[in-house]
Amino acid sequence: MIRIRQLEAFRAIMITGGVTSAAGMLNISQPAVSRLISNLEQTLGFAVFQRRKGRLHPTQEAEFLFAEVERVFANLDHIAQISHDILHQKTGHLRIACLPGFATSLLPRVVADFLADRPDVTISIQTRSSARVREWIAAQQYDVGIADEFDGHSAVEHESIELRSVCVLTGDHRLASRDVIEPKDLEGEPMITNDRDHSFNLAVERRFDDAGIELVRRVEVRQFATACLLANRGIGASIVSSIDAAEYTDQGLVAIPFEPNVPFGIDLLYPAYHPRPLLLREFTDLFKRALEPFIY
Repeated sequence: MIRIRQLEAFRAIMITGGVTSAAGMLNISQPAVSRLISNLEQTLGFAVFQRRKGRLHPTQEAEFLFAEVERVFANLDHIAQISHDILHQKTGHLRIACLPGFATSLLPRVVADFLADRPDVTISIQTRSSARVREWIAAQQYDVGIADEFDGHSAVEHESIELRSVCVLTGDHRLASRDVIEPKDLEGEPMITNDRDHSFNLAVERRFDDAGIELVRRVEVRQFATACLLANRGIGASIVSSIDAAEYTDQGLVAIPFEPNVPFGIDLLYPAYHPRPLLLREFTDLFKRALEPFIY
């Protein structure tokens, strides 16, 4: 079989015009170059160089072969570049499934930062409920999922992260200047809450019950983003995750720490029994660093 080293010697002579220069190019001895060419000719079954007046001259067969060898080395260079890009997370495709709230808050910024110096990386993002995200991850249809209320699945690995909660209200609200808001501060206050059966809503209700305060439910919503928009229109106060509130503070919404804190848990989901590529690990590391200012 033809060996790459034989082709390297052949190519070096074709480029430099002689054994001495080829040896220097390959950083090997002249006899080593001669042996590689001799072995190549034995393998091919025909001569690639003729020696006339002390110089090597390529045969017609060598001229034809050289064009093919150049294509081989161009492909090798391309493979080397791809390998480098893979190692340094510069190429590839990521499939992300997430809750709708993340697709309109933190995730776009993380994706933009991640792609900034990776022009050959592509990403697809699909939003659905946590249950559907879990199903997709279990079926290995996506590389990573961002969900909440994960209750376990044999085909899914996960990382849990707890985010701080805040009380959001308008800038002219009577409580807007507080450093901390407690359930007693919200007595009689119309509230915008999560779905009644969501674990976060149940935890908020327990905080009010423990304080002996009635939770006055005015609007019930599925997403924190909706709660923030309604709160900013003066419909009422709401307890939401700090990460969602941050998206609206530049629009006049005030976000104040809520105590006792109600952590909002999110889960990063991965297909089990499936190696996580370097590109995915780099992305999730960046995503988790972006979460740090909001972690409880």
